[in-house]
Amino acid sequence: MSEAQTEKAPYREVTVASVGLGIVVGILLTASMTYAGLLIGFVVPASAIAAILGWGLLRGVLGRGSIVENNINQTVASAINNTAAGVIFTFPALFLMEGVEFNPVAIALAAVAGAFLGTLFIIPLRKQMIELERLRFPGGIAVAEVLRSPGAGLSKSVLLIGATLFALAFGLLTSFGVFPGKIDLGGPLSLPAYIPNAWALSLLSVGAGYLSGRPGLVVLLGGVLANWVIAPLVVTLGWVSAPDGTPPEAVAGALAKIIALDVNRNLGIGFLIGGAFAGVLLAAPMMRAAFLSLKGAKTGGDELSVKWMYLGVGASLVLLSVAAYIEAPEISLLRILVVAVAGTLWMWLAGVIVAQCTGLTNWSPVSGMALLAVAMVLYLSDGSVALSVLIGAAVCVAITQGSDMMTDLKTGHLVGARPAAQQAVQILVSWIGPGIAVLTVYLIWTTVKFGPANPAIPAAQAVTLQGLITAMQGGAVPTDKYMVGALVSGVLTLATGGGLGVLVGLSMYLPMFYILPYGLGCLLVMLTDKKLGRAWSAEKGIPIAAGFLVGDALGGVIYSISMLLGSM
Repeated sequence: MSEAQTEKAPYREVTVASVGLGIVVGILLTASMTYAGLLIGFVVPASAIAAILGWGLLRGVLGRGSIVENNINQTVASAINNTAAGVIFTFPALFLMEGVEFNPVAIALAAVAGAFLGTLFIIPLRKQMIELERLRFPGGIAVAEVLRSPGAGLSKSVLLIGATLFALAFGLLTSFGVFPGKIDLGGPLSLPAYIPNAWALSLLSVGAGYLSGRPGLVVLLGGVLANWVIAPLVVTLGWVSAPDGTPPEAVAGALAKIIALDVNRNLGIGFLIGGAFAGVLLAAPMMRAAFLSLKGAKTGGDELSVKWMYLGVGASLVLLSVAAYIEAPEISLLRILVVAVAGTLWMWLAGVIVAQCTGLTNWSPVSGMALLAVAMVLYLSDGSVALSVLIGAAVCVAITQGSDMMTDLKTGHLVGARPAAQQAVQILVSWIGPGIAVLTVYLIWTTVKFGPANPAIPAAQAVTLQGLITAMQGGAVPTDKYMVGALVSGVLTLATGGGLGVLVGLSMYLPMFYILPYGLGCLLVMLTDKKLGRAWSAEKGIPIAAGFLVGDALGGVIYSISMLLGSM
């Protein structure tokens, strides 16, 4: 018997119920994950959440639903939701830069172009990556297991919905100030401000950690390294000092700010860049075969024709160029075309790299690829910040969409779905997510702000991208810190064969008060695995954790909407 578990007609696959449910769930998850990304700095794949909900609603409420029909539901939901990562890594930085004018509609259009390009580029590579190279795509395997257990899926859905409602109430009460946002344990321990020990009361963070499991401890490791090792070390060695005239009682706070912005953030950027380059080297042996497969790609039958890729790429390139012109009409049309073509080529290359990395290790160096894209366009566009971030958003959305498509195709391969059906529905709905994510970012900024204006929503990725752009504009790039971070990250990544360098770098500039409860969630799943068994964690722990993540984030979004309505 083949690896794929065949499930042929008359089983329903692409239906109004599966596509409609996927769209509704995808929109809710996009708003939730956009808020969560601004809060904790990264997003958690939501395919399993959509699959669990699918069994509860398709089978439990509608009394129908085959495995392949639920697979279409989760494919649609993840295609919409997955674009949130690309938007939150880039777009929010524009709000933090004084004097930079931008057009949110142009950003959304560019992100839509990126969503189409990411999906289309991956179509001719499916056979190479999944059937010939047989890459694992651990996330795709995990979702396939959910789809294969419809009975267990019903009970999981009940737990997920219950946990979502509980976390939604908790998130709303926290947002309205009934519960404190965090508890600072540094004071009782007499720790200085540059050694933070505050814990966010965040079900979102705990849930995200539980879903990540043991591998997520790397994020905790990066936070501990930056805040509890590097911070006291540089102070002890006298490498940082408070500005002259700082009152004694304010010295620790001043040092904390300097360490966060000038040391940990710059080292973290170096880690991301070094990890991205190391990822290119790791993927190089397989990239040749993947690109050669494009030459003789003769898709069709069970897959969409490769003609769709050529047609869609041309249309998306036009859309990206139009978005770039709307964003930066003062730049010559020739330069805009050069930037759009360069960005598209980088999407293609980076998309293959990220898909390969995701297939091997389930990690994707999206942040590093986005930073490289923004730096490249900032140079090509003669310093246009808005245009650079616009192309960066398109690239980021494209590479996350491509890796998501391949992961979903792996799931479909295991449950007997038709690749053409999954590819078609992803193309059909991929334009929805960017608009929802852009609107959510705009809503949160308009009502409660983020970044330095509201430390409760740190938007760490945006602050980091802002720092890189500002450094490049001012000619004061901290090359020494970037080089040190890149070297260490590259060695870590090459030595482990995975994304260790990128994950450590990412967590170096994330807020410690969210990293700590996230790490607690990672430890909790290890504890429940040991004491209650992995079956309990899979059947009960994961649905509850997913509900905590989604519900708490939705509470924040609903609070922002209430603030907006109250100001009208």
